[in-house]
Amino acid sequence: MSILWFGRKWLTVLVALAIGFIVIVALSAKIHKVSSVLDYQNYAQLFVSSVVEPKELEIDWKTMNVTTLTPDQIIEYFKWSNQTSCKLTHDFGGHMLQNPSGLDGQKAVCLDDKIAPKAGSCVVYSFGINNEWSFDETMENYGCKVYSFDPTMKVETHKHSKDVNFYNLGIADKDDGGNFKTLSSIYSMLKLDHGDAIIDYLKIDIEYNEWTVIPNIIQSGMLSKVRQMGIEFHLYAPATEINWFYDSVKIVKSIEDAGMVRFDSKYNPWFNGIMPAMNNMTDSLGYEIAWYQILP
Repeated sequence: MSILWFGRKWLTVLVALAIGFIVIVALSAKIHKVSSVLDYQNYAQLFVSSVVEPKELEIDWKTMNVTTLTPDQIIEYFKWSNQTSCKLTHDFGGHMLQNPSGLDGQKAVCLDDKIAPKAGSCVVYSFGINNEWSFDETMENYGCKVYSFDPTMKVETHKHSKDVNFYNLGIADKDDGGNFKTLSSIYSMLKLDHGDAIIDYLKIDIEYNEWTVIPNIIQSGMLSKVRQMGIEFHLYAPATEINWFYDSVKIVKSIEDAGMVRFDSKYNPWFNGIMPAMNNMTDSLGYEIAWYQILP
């Protein structure tokens, strides 16, 4: 009986030790797992924080305070493309240049439903031709009626092709009694031809005069007649005060404040310059920016 009793006692001790060993191993594995997860999380957080800009550095271009922008941020605003706002963007027109190679003079057109020009019934106004008809002719081939304007070509009003009509007129912020008229005056003049039509695409490439024309288009209410708009902006490198650039940003932003949605921006790689008022930074002085708005 005593031998049996001692055997049972040692068996109980061995079972207890085995259970204890198993518990220790399980707890050790669990602690190691938690430690590994925490280490991984700490590493991941370290990695993310090293490659993602802090939230406080991100700019909401809709609510920004323009006069607090740095020179770098001003250029970033002009380059902001907001391309996710249009699912299908095509470039219409343009001609190939080199050094670097690429298209120049093209205009981005959004082809999403409710925004795309309707072939066969669309109307296009194109200001600034300089004998480069690729955009106008591409829009004609797409199926639009195109009205082209340029008073600098020394060419009289004529029919350029079947659906492209050229006018020896330019757009301005006021009528001068001669070859320059406001958009509202030109639209009224052409009402006999196209009626009370929406301008499906308004192209403006008028070499610095965009800065005075845009405020007039907005103030006159003509922006409500425009479905899409593509403008080439020219920054004035010799400007001696950064306020000139602040005012330029305000004019571009006024288009978005009026309800138009930016969907494309391309900088001109052949048009660079030093800007003394912007800490002598060197960058592109030309930007092709496009917007749309959903109209009936």
